[in-house]
Amino acid sequence: MIDDEELEQRTYQLLNEAAHVYRSVPPAAALLRATLDRLADPLRLAVAGPPRSGKSTLVNALIGEELAPVEVPGEQPGTVAYRDATEPRAWWHDAEIPVVRTANGLRLTPDARHAGRPGGAHRAVIEWPSRVLRRTELIDTRLPLPQAVREADAILYVTPQLGEAELQTLQTTIDVRGQLASPVNVMVVLSRADATGGGRADALLAAKQAARRRRREPRTGALCQDLVAVSPLIAATARTLGADEFQVIAALAALPRAESEPHLLSTDRFTAAGALHPVDAQRRVRLLQRLGLGGIRLALTLTRTGCDTAAVLAERLQEHSGLKDLQSSIAGLFTARRAVLRARSALATLDHLLRTRRVPPAARLLADLELLVAEAHDLRELRLLAALRSGRVNLPREHAADARQLLGGSGTSVGERLGMSPDATADETWSAARAAAGRWQELAHGRTLPPAQRRAAEVVLRSCDLIAGRLDRLPA
Repeated sequence: MIDDEELEQRTYQLLNEAAHVYRSVPPAAALLRATLDRLADPLRLAVAGPPRSGKSTLVNALIGEELAPVEVPGEQPGTVAYRDATEPRAWWHDAEIPVVRTANGLRLTPDARHAGRPGGAHRAVIEWPSRVLRRTELIDTRLPLPQAVREADAILYVTPQLGEAELQTLQTTIDVRGQLASPVNVMVVLSRADATGGGRADALLAAKQAARRRRREPRTGALCQDLVAVSPLIAATARTLGADEFQVIAALAALPRAESEPHLLSTDRFTAAGALHPVDAQRRVRLLQRLGLGGIRLALTLTRTGCDTAAVLAERLQEHSGLKDLQSSIAGLFTARRAVLRARSALATLDHLLRTRRVPPAARLLADLELLVAEAHDLRELRLLAALRSGRVNLPREHAADARQLLGGSGTSVGERLGMSPDATADETWSAARAAAGRWQELAHGRTLPPAQRRAAEVVLRSCDLIAGRLDRLPA
C-alpha cells in the first residue's frame, strides 16, 4: 500500500523507464517527455461540453474575471488554457501575441508571425495573475470529450441536461482498462439551473434537488464523481458585480411589486422602452445580458430581503447560483487530490501507449504499471468515494458518513479525515485515530457486514493505517 507521494515518485520512475525504451520512436518519445513535464504542473482541469452549454461563462465564474471567450480574428480556438502568471500575456501557435481586453472577453491580434505554424494550431494560452490558477490550470475546450479527457487530469462536463445522449458521451470517457477505468476524474455540471421550471423564483433550489436525485442513480454515479447544478451566468456576474449594477438592481427592487412584477414575465416586457421608469432601457438590457431574467428576479428578491450592498448581494448570488457547491466539490475531489490525479492521467497515457505501440519491454512495463495502480491506495479511496456517492456500494447509515470522512471526502489532511478541530492536541488526535482504526478493524474482519461491504471496510481500514503513518511522521 503506497500513499500519494510514493505514487508520484514511482510514476515518474516508470515514465523515465518508458522514455528510455521508446527513445528511438520519435512520436512516443515526445509524448512521454510532455507527460513527464506535466507531472510537476498544476492540476489541468478541462471544462468540456456541447456548444453553447455555458463553458466559457463557467470559466469566468471560476476565475472571477471576464476573460472568456477568447476571440482570434479569422480563427476559432479549439482549446484555451488559462494559467497563473505575474502579468497578463497570451500565446497563439506557440508564439506570444498581443492581447486586448474587450467588453466580451479577450481578443488576440495575430499577424504574419502567427500564421501557418504546425503543431500548436487552434490552441491559445492565456497567462493571467489569479489566485485560483496557482494550483489549477483551467482549459476551455471545444474538443470531443474523449480527446479532452486524454489532455487533462480532471474534467468538468458542462451540459444543459443529462439525458441518454449525454450519458452515452460520458461512457466514452472510460477508454482505459482495469482499475484506471473508474471515472474518478469526471464531474458533471448541469448548466441551466436558473431555467428549471421556466425560470420560476425557486428554479435554482429545484435544480439542486434534482441534481441530488440524479447523483444517486447508479448509472449516473458510475460515470462521474459528482453532479452539481449551477447557473454559470448568475455565478459569473456575482463574481464581477459592480456598484453601478447594484444601484440598478436596488432601484428596481425599490419599486412596488405590483408595478414591477408584470415586467418580469418576459424579456420583451422587461426591456420595453416605457417600462420600469427609474432605469432606462439600455441599462436594463445590459442587466438582462449579465443575469438573465431568472437572475434578475433572484437579485431583486435578495435585495428586498436584506442584501443592502453590492458585496452582500454578490455573496448571496454565488450561493444561490450553485457556484460555491461546485467550488467545494472541485476543492475536495480534484484540487486536494491533484497529485493522485496527475499521476493517474500520466499512467493512463502510458497504459494506452504500451498497448498500442508494442515493443519487446512493453509487457514488463505494463505489468509494473498494473502493480503500481493496484498498490496505490489513493486511487482505491477515490473509487470507493465514487461508489458510495452513486450507491453502487452501500454501507449502513451509521457508518457511511464516517467512511466518507476517513476516505478524505471532506478533506485529505489528518485533522479533516478524523473530524478534529484545528486546536486539537496531539493526544486527542491519536486517540481519535486509534478509535477509528478499532471501529473499522471490527467491521472489516467481523461478520456483521456482507462481503461487498467488508471489502469497502477494508479500504477504510487501510486509510486509518495511512492516518497513523502520517501521525508517526509528524514532529512531536
